[in-house]
This record gives sequence, structure tokens and C-alpha cells, in this order.
Amino acid sequence: MSCLGEPVADRTNDAGPRSNWHRVLGLEDLPEGRVTSATVGRRELAVTHFKGDYGVLDNRCPHQGGPLAQGSIEKGWLRCPWHGYDYDPLTGEPPPPANDCPASYAVEVREDGVYALLPDEVKRPRTVSDVMAETMVNWGVHHVFGMVGHSNLGLAEAFRVLEEDDRLTYVGVRHEGAAAFAASAYAKLTGRPAACLGIAGPGSTNLLTGLWDAKMDRAPVLALSGQVGSQVLGPGAFQEVDLASAFSAVTAWSQTVQAGSNHTELMNLAIKNAIVQRDVGHLIFPDEVQAQEVDAEAAASGPEGRVGVDAVAPAAEPLAAAVELLAHARRPLIVVGYGARFEMEAVTALAARLHAPIVTTFKAKGLISDAHPLGCGVLGRSGTPIASW
Repeated sequence: MSCLGEPVADRTNDAGPRSNWHRVLGLEDLPEGRVTSATVGRRELAVTHFKGDYGVLDNRCPHQGGPLAQGSIEKGWLRCPWHGYDYDPLTGEPPPPANDCPASYAVEVREDGVYALLPDEVKRPRTVSDVMAETMVNWGVHHVFGMVGHSNLGLAEAFRVLEEDDRLTYVGVRHEGAAAFAASAYAKLTGRPAACLGIAGPGSTNLLTGLWDAKMDRAPVLALSGQVGSQVLGPGAFQEVDLASAFSAVTAWSQTVQAGSNHTELMNLAIKNAIVQRDVGHLIFPDEVQAQEVDAEAAASGPEGRVGVDAVAPAAEPLAAAVELLAHARRPLIVVGYGARFEMEAVTALAARLHAPIVTTFKAKGLISDAHPLGCGVLGRSGTPIASW
């Protein structure tokens, strides 16, 4: 197998494949015997400096996709940081008898830097991740908190495209636990679902504590987990964890996305269960499924016809009885729970009309300010003496 990326000469007047020279780094940017990464458009490259020459390779080990630019040059070989696979640092050729290799590209050293002859990028294909991410947005999930890594890059790319279209806000965090807690907090404060994103293995298990917070407080959250490739799932690949089992207790609904799945339906069900049950929906995405191409016209789905109206009004008879009780109450008191968090303007207006003080449950702390003339604080052992009295 040839490792050459087969860039062709510069073309401007014919309809054949095209390639162009691109500057990948400066002459002083990479010491001898080292490797670094470079990005040209959507292409990630590993750039090497070895025995006075430069090499430019695809930054993806053909074994399991390890980032070659994070490796090192050992005894004349570029070593993948994941499993120790070796490649020629200039050509990408592996030592015999192996024949799998990353693509390599022609290199020119010029006065202003190192250039590589790279094929022009083809139009980005539509993928499973695109269709499912668009379905997610159609359901009203406009915020994703997470960390991007090797096993969720397909999802991350779909989110990037949606963010460029101002349809999604992606918030990067330093730890997946923070992503789950942020999604839970967002759902509690707004009543709308949010999503959290992790990679395979410990990246996703780090989400669990924040997801338990969402579950116990009945906050609608969508958890999205990257997973190792289906081909190596089972024998114990790097960062392989049985995520379906790990998430079974904390989720209302969880499913692994397969190549032949009804992809939009899985996203519909994950979010519907999160919203209707006010719980955690979960999807697991094997690495290769995320980038699986779909028809360019493949349509996303959404909530239309899938959920009923969630507005609830009290029955007339108990409402009339409550009004009657209030009309004759000498010292009415309003106890506010967490469920009233989106109706506090009406609650405080009623309190002002009745001259009724307001106390809150512990979970509803903060729904009325302690500085409000009718605000008396929180009930219970952790509450205020005024509220208890």
C-alpha cells in the first residue's frame, strides 16, 4: 500500500483533481527530531523534522486513529502515542512486514516556512451526526456543554457547523463532570433541556455525578457519549467501557447508535424521554458511525406530533374552594415550591394583594429575594428563624 497522499500538480484550467501548496509552519517552529500538529482547513496534519528534512503526514494512525502529532520520534521511527505503532517520520512507511500507513504529502522548504502540497478539500459530506444534531436542535436543545476528544470528533464537527449557523452554542469545559452539572443547572433554571458531551470510557463516566444531580432534581438533560469503534468493541480496546451498563441506573432512556439505526428516531426518543419524564436521555455513538455519510437530502426530525400540550390548569371546583378559603383567612401565608419557579411574578403579585408573607421550600431557595418586604426565607432545619416561626 502506498503511503503517498497523491497530491497532483497545481491545476487552474482543467476539471481534474486539484491540489495547492499550503504553509504548515515556520522554519523555527519545530526543532530537529520532533513532531507537531498543523491544521489546514479541516485537515489535521502531523509535521516532522528528522535528519534535516521535514515530513507531512495525516495526523491519524491507520490502526485506531491515534494522533500521530502527539507521538515522538524514537530510534528513527515516528511512534503513535496510543499503541506504539511505528512509521517512517518522513514518508509514513511502517517497518516490514506491516503495510498500513498514514498518507504523506510532498514538502517544500521555502524562505518563509515549510509548505505541503495538499489536495483541495472536497465538499463536506452530510453525516449521521449532522442529521441527529439537527434533530436535537429542532427539539429545542441549543446548548451543549462538553469536552472534545478522539472518540466524539464526528459529533463535534456537526456541532461546529450548527454553531456557525447560530443555531447552537457549544461551551467547552475542563472536566466532563462540569459539563453534566452545567447542563443540569441550565435545565433547572430555564426548564429547557441541555446536552452534555463526553468521549469514550472515563470521559463519559465522568458525566455520571452531574447526571445524578439532574435525575434527582428532575431536570431534562441529554447525555451524548462517544464510543470506541464498533470493530474493536468487546475485546477491550483503549478506553472501552460498557457505557450502556454504566448509564443504566441514571437514565430514563439509553441506546447505542448503530450504522443501520433509524438515527433521527433515536434522537427523538432520547430527547422526548428527557423532556416528558424530566430525566436523563442518553445516546452512545461508536466512532465510525458518527462520520457515516447519509444522503445529502436526508431530513432531520423534530417534536411535531410527538408531545402533547404541557399547560395544566386546576379544575374549577378546587380552585373556587381555594379562593373561598383565602377570602376568609386572617393571616394567609404562601409557601412556594420549586415548581413555581417560572411563575414568581404572579405569585408575588398575589402576595402583595393578600398582604401575605412568602416562605419557600429548601429547593426553591432564592425564588424570592431576602430583601423583598414579603420574603421570609426558607422553611425547615436549614431555613430561617422567621420562616420557621
